[in-house]
This record gives sequence, C-alpha cells and structure tokens, in this order.
Amino acid sequence: MGLRPYPVGLLLQRIAQNFKKIRANESLKKIDRNSELKCIEFKSASASYERYNFLGIWAIVVDWFFFSLVGASSLAITGIIDKLIISKYVRNPLAYLAALVILQQIFAIGIIAFAGLGFVYPQSLYALAAGGLQIVLWASYLRALQVEETSRVAAMVYVFPIFVFLGAFIFLGEALAWKDYIGGGLLVLSALLVSYRPVEGGNPIVSPALKYMGIFWIFTAVYAIVSKYLLGFMDEWHLIMWSSLGNLVIILPMLTVKNIRAEAFRYICGGPFLFSALMADEVFDFVGRGAFIFAYALGSVALVSSVAALQPFVTLIFVVLLGIFMPGVLNEELTQKMLAYKVIAVILIIIGVYLVS
Repeated sequence: MGLRPYPVGLLLQRIAQNFKKIRANESLKKIDRNSELKCIEFKSASASYERYNFLGIWAIVVDWFFFSLVGASSLAITGIIDKLIISKYVRNPLAYLAALVILQQIFAIGIIAFAGLGFVYPQSLYALAAGGLQIVLWASYLRALQVEETSRVAAMVYVFPIFVFLGAFIFLGEALAWKDYIGGGLLVLSALLVSYRPVEGGNPIVSPALKYMGIFWIFTAVYAIVSKYLLGFMDEWHLIMWSSLGNLVIILPMLTVKNIRAEAFRYICGGPFLFSALMADEVFDFVGRGAFIFAYALGSVALVSSVAALQPFVTLIFVVLLGIFMPGVLNEELTQKMLAYKVIAVILIIIGVYLVS
C-alpha cells in the first residue's frame, strides 16, 4: 500500500506555525535574558551607589579627622622647637614672633602665586582681622612657654574647646547639653592638674602660665569660630593667606621699635642653624594651621577643636623620646610622679573632649 500524499499547502502552513513558535520561544528567552541582565545591572548600580555613598561618608569623616590629627602633630613639633629656641636664644618673645611672621610671608607669597589674591569684600578684611587675633594668642603662648614646661603648656592649650562651645551658644544660638558642661568642667580640671606643681618644703603653686593661657584660650576660640564663618565665603588657601597678611599688618608697627627690629633680624640672620630652626618651625606651623583650617571646612568646629586635644599626647611622646635619646635638650620634669600627673591630666582632657563632642 503506497503512502498517501501530504497536501503541500498544509505542509507549508505547519512549517510556518512551527517557525513562529520557535521565534516566539527565542523572543521569550531573549526577554528573560534582558530582564536578568537589567536586574543584574540594577543590583550592580545599587551596590555601586551604596558603596559610593559609604565611601563618600567615610572620606568626609577620615578627611576632617586626618587633617585634625596632622594639625595637632605638627603644632606639637612646633611647640617643642619654640621651647628649644626660646630657652637658648630669645630675650623678647615679640621679637621672636616678628621674625616668625616675616618668614611666614614666604608661604603667603606662594599661595598668591598659586591661587591669586581671591579678594572678597568684606570677608577678606575680616580674615585680616582674624590674623591680628593670632598675634595676640601666639604672643600669649610664647610667653607661657617662657615660664612653663612644654608638655604642661601643650596640655593646657586644649581647654579652649570650652570657649568654642560658649561662642557657638552666644553667637550661633546652639544650646549645650549636660554632658557638654561636664566635659568642660573636666577640661578645666585637667588644666589645673597639669599646671599643679608641688614644692618641697612649701605650699603647692599653680603655674604662672595660666594667666597667659587664659588669653590664649579666648582668642583661639574666637579665631576658630571666625574661620568657620569665613570658609563660607572663601577657600582654605585664601583664608590661610589673608590671615598671614593680617599677622604681618600687626607685626609691622612693632618693627618700628628699634630693639624689637634689631633682635628679630638677628634671629633671621643668626647663622645657618638658627635660620634652619626658624624655617622648620614655620614649616610645621604652616602645616598645622593649614590642616586645622581644612578640617574646619570639612567638619564641625567643635569636633575639630576636640580632636586637636590629642596634641598633649603627641608632645608628651616627643618629650619622652627626646629625654631618652637626647637628655638635657629640654628641661622637663619627667620623674615618675610628675609623669603620672601629666598622664592623668591628658586622660581627663580626652574624656572631657569626648563628652563635649
């Protein structure tokens, strides 16, 4: 029995239907594959966004903390260099300060060449005035170094966050929490403890540096608050530059006094060693001040000022190392009892800073 012939039209129709099914299946697979790819892309984009967001927040936190730490470390080295120079060469702290400000203008000129003047009215004039405030606080600080040990002065420096918080309350309307008051009290207590100096066979005395450091605390807090305000109108480099020029404006009238002028230029022209020491002092001072200004721009003034209290730790470490490897370089009381006083005072500073933060 022979095969019955299959109608050609029906055969073509079946082939066309099968071809459509194959195309439909391939389209569905393609849609599924595209959906899967889009889902993967969405997950990847979400992960990238979360990673970017995390890294962005992390970068901000690290930046202001990093700059604060660099500032504290640099100014700790500056304090030690200042103490070494003052104890061996300086008769008039104002003449020494004038010499430093003159050398400081090297960096101001560099900023002008790099970034221009960046004059903004009237904020640039306010920055000049802020530079004038720095002269007052530096003069007080140098005078304190003349009458007290470096590590004690460094520990007393960071009571100024109390005045930063008070200034924020008065001028910005920021209320303080109870822990801020407790932290402020601990900071004051730490300053009194670190300045406490027992005398054999007599009554204990309080450091004569306290009266100079009181001036330093107030003017440092004012400078920090003003700097935060000015950073809303100019960048960090121009704030550094205008502040440096403000330093010079205040120092120029002092140079009209013959004794101050002669002594200031005697430091600058006092030979390679003294000139190198002055330049090293200014380099670390520039890095320290600049780092804090960058930190103010990235974070809270209160947080930056609080983290800056790590400077006593850095100073104490440097002083101990100098005492071990270069004994006699700094005249510091590093007996077990006095070292315990200093460590306790620094611990109180850190606790106080944590509470006010």
